[in-house]
Amino acid sequence: MAGDELRQRFETLEAEVLPLADSPALDTIRRRGRRRRWAVRAGLLSAVLAGAVVVRGAEQWATRPELGPVAPVPTTQPAPAPPTTATPTTAAPAAPTVPPTTAAAATRVELRPDGLGVAGFGTAEREAMERLERRLGRPDERGAWKGATPFGTCPGPVRAVRWGRLYVLFTSGPTRYAARGWHLFTYQVDSIQRTKVDPASSGPNPPDPPPLRGGSPRTEAGVGVGSTLADLRRAYGRRLHVSYGEPGMEYRYRVDLGAAGELSGVLTGGTPGATVFSLTAGAGCGE
Repeated sequence: MAGDELRQRFETLEAEVLPLADSPALDTIRRRGRRRRWAVRAGLLSAVLAGAVVVRGAEQWATRPELGPVAPVPTTQPAPAPPTTATPTTAAPAAPTVPPTTAAAATRVELRPDGLGVAGFGTAEREAMERLERRLGRPDERGAWKGATPFGTCPGPVRAVRWGRLYVLFTSGPTRYAARGWHLFTYQVDSIQRTKVDPASSGPNPPDPPPLRGGSPRTEAGVGVGSTLADLRRAYGRRLHVSYGEPGMEYRYRVDLGAAGELSGVLTGGTPGATVFSLTAGAGCGE
């Protein structure tokens, strides 16, 4: 009984399935299955080829260091830079070198008992002028006299050159520095323009010469026009001598520096706050 029932069920199933074997739907299903198999096979093949390429590239990179990974091609183009107008740059012209000609230039020499540092007493006029002009530039004033001069009676004809407050004097007469020839024999740092004084004037009330302004050259101890009597005492101590009287009934000072020579000049008074009015050294006029 059980076997008959099983046989009937198999016959029924066969009757239902066999018609489907030749149906269009079954053909469609079969074609889709084949396409899927080919797609899977193609994907596997692509993956295998890609892996081989990667392995080969790695081998070349390891054996040839100059080969490196290639950057991917950018997918976006960089924005173009805005055009710029370059402004040509030119170097600023150098300022011309102008030799100093003001009174401040005279501070570039040192007042010494034997000269001005760059030019000592007895130096020939031409050589002394070359040295002084290299240091001080063009002079502010020149003058020449025979006989009486604004500086007193000198040992022969005098030529004077001024830079600011500094007068430098040359003579062709004999001095203790040279027997003949034009040479530097004295200097004078002053508060007034001596060359504006007429040496031939004999009137009772000559006009006052104009004042000189600007910096003053200094001694090694820092003394110059405008320094006080107290400054002189601190700088030179017992070597300083102060007197009052002729010529001109003035307070005068003298600094004895031994074999090197001496410094001298006029003060505005005799108190500690009185200032140096003038300073000179060398074979001064009036000796």
